[in-house]
Amino acid sequence: MVLIEAESDRVTRINYETTSANNIDTVASGGRAVQISNFNDPVGEPGILRFEWTAEDGAAGKYDISIAYFDEVDGNSPLTFSVNGQEVGTYVYNLNLPGITAFPENYVPLSGANSSGTLTAEANPNAIFKDVDLAPGDEIEISVLADSLNNDANFELGRLDAIEITPAEEIIPSLDLFWHNPVTGDVAAWTLNEEGTSVETTAFITNQSGEDVLLPADSPLNPRGVVDLGDGNRSPLLRNTETGGVAIWKMEGSEFQEEIIIDPPADGPGSNLDWEIRGTGDVNSGGGEEIFWYNTSTGEIAVSEIDETGLGNATFITNTNGDRLVIPSDNDWQLLAAGDMDGDGDADAIWENMTTKQFAYWNLEGTVYQNAVLIDSPAADGGWEFRGAYDANNDNIDDFFFRNSMTGDNGIWMIQNDSVDQFVSITPVEDTNFSFYV
Repeated sequence: MVLIEAESDRVTRINYETTSANNIDTVASGGRAVQISNFNDPVGEPGILRFEWTAEDGAAGKYDISIAYFDEVDGNSPLTFSVNGQEVGTYVYNLNLPGITAFPENYVPLSGANSSGTLTAEANPNAIFKDVDLAPGDEIEISVLADSLNNDANFELGRLDAIEITPAEEIIPSLDLFWHNPVTGDVAAWTLNEEGTSVETTAFITNQSGEDVLLPADSPLNPRGVVDLGDGNRSPLLRNTETGGVAIWKMEGSEFQEEIIIDPPADGPGSNLDWEIRGTGDVNSGGGEEIFWYNTSTGEIAVSEIDETGLGNATFITNTNGDRLVIPSDNDWQLLAAGDMDGDGDADAIWENMTTKQFAYWNLEGTVYQNAVLIDSPAADGGWEFRGAYDANNDNIDDFFFRNSMTGDNGIWMIQNDSVDQFVSITPVEDTNFSFYV
């Protein structure tokens, strides 16, 4: 459950002001509510509340929306609930409880009866909107118009206290780590807690009949990472080492749903096996991630869009003059991943020096190189292998995941201000035939 106070800093308010008058602080959950502030022409301009649904709030899924508000006798204010500019539904303040301004007597709580006894639990309309599809990154908007039932002598000013958003169904967490054992063919999914400090769930991947899904050593499919196509669900990403095609496994928790096969393009990035997948990341803040390609023959680096219908536009990484950047395959610095390293919402290119075991990233604006930034970190040696970048602790900066190929230990560098803030050990897997991808 997520509770959002209408007066909180999280909410952008347009034509809404806060109020605690007439003892409403005794019933409003945060001691205050909001009311339409344009009294000269309250009907013409709605009060608007906007806020973003984040990964910390919940995974993609269906949610019920409850709204605590004040339903006065002097109007029938219409409230419209929208997601990403698309109207979900409209509700009218038409209970007409006692009072021509906000009082405890006309308060409609998130559930149950109000404390004044003027509203029974059975008459409470919450949850007002049900089975609403939400995903991280969605913009939620609540718009309310003032209304008068007595020839504009008094107005109901769309007074609103709080919004409660509750899963309408079991929200199955999206996988964080995708595991593969090429010897046994086993594949597994792990999820982490919100702080990224411990493993929350572990399970072998099964099909919808409950049978284990296997990816044997002789399969042409090679795990290359995990990708979010924009729906908030992270899907294993695989490359066909025979055809060059790409496969995406759509998951529901640890249950395999379907395999999406994407043929390679006729030419350009991804068209042949010289092009290797080196990471995934959202380069344009669009919500869905793109594939980072590296050409082992030419040294070129490119990013291509991807969705369930196939690979889309491909763009080469360039400098600010528009020249393609080329890094030879025998360079000590190798492109290993992509992730948002500076918190600007766009993915950057992550590199490791294979000799010194240092890390750096290219700060990108879209696909245009700005500058290189060295990560202040110890050398990743002694059997520790970099496995990918992912925002483990939901601070908008990607963190570095490692596996020790000799001991089976696993850990995370929590990155802050271009340095390692702390090292977090997570559950070891002693069978070193297992590797994971993020």
